Amino acid sequence: MMRKRGRRKSEKKINNLLSCGKAEAADQMNPIIGVILIGVQSERSPLSVFKRDNDALRLIIRIVQDWWAEHVRRTDMPEKLNRSRFFTPIPAGIFVLPRKIPFPPPLMDEHGSPVPVSINMMPFRMSASHNRNIRPQQEVSTDVLLLDVLPERLKRYAPIVAECLGRVPREWGKVGYITVHESFVEEGQTQRRPGLHIESPGVIAPKAHMHGYHRFICWGGGRFGTRVPADLDEHGVINMHGGIFVASNMADTCRVWDCLIEEHGEVVGHLGDISHMREAIGGNEAGVSLGAGEICWMTDRTPHESLPQPKAGFRQFFRLVTSELSAWYEEHNTPSELGVEPGCEVVKGNKFLNA
Repeated sequence: MMRKRGRRKSEKKINNLLSCGKAEAADQMNPIIGVILIGVQSERSPLSVFKRDNDALRLIIRIVQDWWAEHVRRTDMPEKLNRSRFFTPIPAGIFVLPRKIPFPPPLMDEHGSPVPVSINMMPFRMSASHNRNIRPQQEVSTDVLLLDVLPERLKRYAPIVAECLGRVPREWGKVGYITVHESFVEEGQTQRRPGLHIESPGVIAPKAHMHGYHRFICWGGGRFGTRVPADLDEHGVINMHGGIFVASNMADTCRVWDCLIEEHGEVVGHLGDISHMREAIGGNEAGVSLGAGEICWMTDRTPHESLPQPKAGFRQFFRLVTSELSAWYEEHNTPSELGVEPGCEVVKGNKFLNA
């Protein structure tokens, strides 16, 4: 049903665009379709044979859009947790943890104003012990013990980190990557990277370390658990393997979709951009807008985007990327204040220019 509604909306948009000049249409549509329409106008392009054939253009655009849709695997079925296949991962793009968690107070200056903090992908050891066999549920107080592995500015985030690690027991003791971004954001602005995207850019970086099942560059990986006992916690709740956890103290500033982009190397743009696939994933109405304090687990193939802030305020953003990372960008990321090295290839240079 979602795909039929999306198709009708897409057909209407195509007709509206083709009713105006093709150069004007190229400016209004997504970049990939725009390239097709610009190519139609260029005498040097083989697409110029369709200059006066709107029916053929509609067919070409529809083929491209269907190609994108074929790479979307919907995982938002409510019955997904009741599957009987015990030994295979349950398809899931997101899982919102049932318990909201309060964010810590921001750091304050001598005038009583919140101090901005910007820490991006800082490596840290996801354990309070060098013994990797120790699991969070075996510790007396996980969040207290995590104080030893977090730098001073981030110790206040130990309870949130503990909440996440409790869901990925296989990550305990490995190197993870923490991001904390705290800053004042004006109404209508986004604090984080704007635009619909996934975290895995799809392309394999030279000499990057690949992780197990993942054939593309990893940025957290992520698989929902099976229903075997090893993947269940003491309450029978399914745990996850790897992935990414995100949360914010501001509601409606992040939207996620419960689906996966499969074989994403064939369809993603620059740095995982999938803005051209918005209709293929069901449009904005198919997304989930996260509430304040909600922790969302997702994969690095899960569509998501930052949203313009509904009202001005001091936003606190938290992210934990688990150990399955193929490349750590030295120019953009924050080195550990405790001497922990990234557990992957360290890449020099600007990823926004070189990707």
